[in-house]
Amino acid sequence: MEALRVVANKQISKLVLRGVPDSPGIAAEIFGILGGRGFNVELVVSTGGARGTADICLAVSEMEQDQVRLAMEKVREEVMGTDVVVDSDVALVSIVGPNLAKVPGVAGRMFKSLSGKGINIEIISTSLSSVTCLIPREKTEEAVAALEGEFLDETSAG
Repeated sequence: MEALRVVANKQISKLVLRGVPDSPGIAAEIFGILGGRGFNVELVVSTGGARGTADICLAVSEMEQDQVRLAMEKVREEVMGTDVVVDSDVALVSIVGPNLAKVPGVAGRMFKSLSGKGINIEIISTSLSSVTCLIPREKTEEAVAALEGEFLDETSAG
């Protein structure tokens, strides 16, 4: 197996746009506005529509948090969402490696390592090359140590 890496980012904030209509075009509008203003979104998770609404959660640079919140408030008003919630006491930790999607068990091992240290996972996102968890910021170093311990052979290889 090719080398895996543990990556952490404590300089992020989580923003949740709650209660938006669960209909085509809402995500396009939100991310069109954010992208048009030059904001980079590091993580996106959308919850399914309960009673016709959805929540859209994203992680952005902590330095851009206030500007992104203002943009999301504008969208919230336009689409009649419920509110925008901001949490800057979070961090992202990821296991990253090429073709990670073809390696069985990585996500389970990651989640077990974090839970073994009492670290609650708020959000999970996966891609072909990473598994990312949003966790409480104060647990970042402990999470990185746990993950490096779990994936020591993979992270130290190559």
